[in-house]
Amino acid sequence: MTVQTEALNLRRLILFDIDETILSSDGAGRRAIARVLRAVHADIPDEALKINMSGKTDPQIFSEILSIAQKSYVDQEAMLNVFLSPYLKALDEEIAGAGSYYMHEGVMDLLLTLAANNDAYLALLTGNVETGARMKLKPFDLNKYFPFGAFGCDSANRLDLPAIALERAKEHYDIDFSPEQVIVIGDSVNDILCAHSHGARCIAVNTGKTLREDLENLQPAYLFSNLSNTDSVVKAIFS
Repeated sequence: MTVQTEALNLRRLILFDIDETILSSDGAGRRAIARVLRAVHADIPDEALKINMSGKTDPQIFSEILSIAQKSYVDQEAMLNVFLSPYLKALDEEIAGAGSYYMHEGVMDLLLTLAANNDAYLALLTGNVETGARMKLKPFDLNKYFPFGAFGCDSANRLDLPAIALERAKEHYDIDFSPEQVIVIGDSVNDILCAHSHGARCIAVNTGKTLREDLENLQPAYLFSNLSNTDSVVKAIFS
C-alpha cells in the first residue's frame, strides 16, 4: 500500500444521530407528534402515543401510531401531506418551550476536535425529517458542522439512510468513501443495525433510553457511556 493510499484510507465519514446522541429535547418531538395527531384524530389512544420512538424515522413513527389507532391513509405521501407541516410548526413551539433542552456531555468538544481534523468529514444520519433536524440543532448553533445528511424524509426505513448519506458525501466532498471508512455515532439499536447493514462501523453511546445490554448484544465497534472522553472517541473513529 502506498503512502498516498494509506493517507486516503485515514479519511472518515462520521454520521451523527441527533436525539439522545447529540442532545436531549425534553420530549419535544413526542409532544409535537401527539398534538398534531390528536388535532386530526381526537380518539387516538394514549397507549398508541407511548410507542418506543428511539432510532425510528418520523414517517415510521407516524405510521406506527396511526396503525395502532386503526387510522388508515392511502399511502405515506398522503399521510405526510396531512401531518408534516403542522408537526414542524408544533415542534418549533415545543422546542422553544422545553423545560430541559441540553446537549449531551462531550459533544461540543468532539465536534470542535473533528472539525479541525482534515481527515474527518461530518454529516447527519437521523430519523428526523431534515427541517425538524435543523430545528433541533439550531439552539446550539450546530447546523454549521453538518453540511448535509440523510434524513427521515429520504426514507421511512432507517436502513436505507447510510447509502443515501454515502451518495451525498460523494456529491458534497467529491470523495467516494468505502463502507469501512464510515462511522455511525448513535444511541439506539437502529443506529447499530443501519451501520451494520451497510458494512459501516458504529460507535454506540449509552446516553439514550436503550439499555446498555441491548446495545452490547448487537456488538457495535465501540460502546461509550457518553462522548466526554474526546481522545478515546477520536481514537475509536480512526482505528
